[in-house]
Amino acid sequence: MDLNIGTALWLAACGEGWVEEVELLQGEDDCCLYESHSLSTRHNRFKCKKYRSEAKILLIGSGADEQCAGYGRHRTKFRLGGWVALQEEMKIDIQRIWKRNLGRDDRCIADHGKEARFPFLDEDVMSTLLDIPLWEIADLDKSAGQGDKKILRQVARLLGLDGASIIPKRAIQFGSRIARESNRRNFGSNRAANQASAGSTVIHCLRE
Repeated sequence: MDLNIGTALWLAACGEGWVEEVELLQGEDDCCLYESHSLSTRHNRFKCKKYRSEAKILLIGSGADEQCAGYGRHRTKFRLGGWVALQEEMKIDIQRIWKRNLGRDDRCIADHGKEARFPFLDEDVMSTLLDIPLWEIADLDKSAGQGDKKILRQVARLLGLDGASIIPKRAIQFGSRIARESNRRNFGSNRAANQASAGSTVIHCLRE
């Protein structure tokens, strides 16, 4: 998992890719028509050009899930033990984030000569979240994409990011498809990788 997460971060920090541009052609009434390429592109022509970001500082979202109940296991803890169990799990996450996440993330980004910043781990942000009741931060009785990280979704809506506010969490190694490609390279397929991870048990016949 660390390899897949690190690979996704390293590629993102590289800042190289392709940007889609649209060349607007004049319509029959001499008006430019803006249409999504999921619709008709009769009046538009799309092209891609190579792009490289010159940014030296990258904002990383580490700490958002740990402090706002964004992981699937948080939902499990809440279901089994309520708010007390959830709070204990989140406390453990914060206590070990420096060891499990931050060193890896910083090294992957620094390899490109760039620096990482972690807004959700700012002292003021963390202090503010600690002062807010946990049931105001998350509502895990609701489905994924609604109750998890509820407070951040509310902020997103206030900023006009309605679409982003309802997107369910997806781990970076899966959203970037890095895990899938890694599984194909190392195991031949996702199915084979899952079977290898699940392990197997050999039951020997007992003889008298």
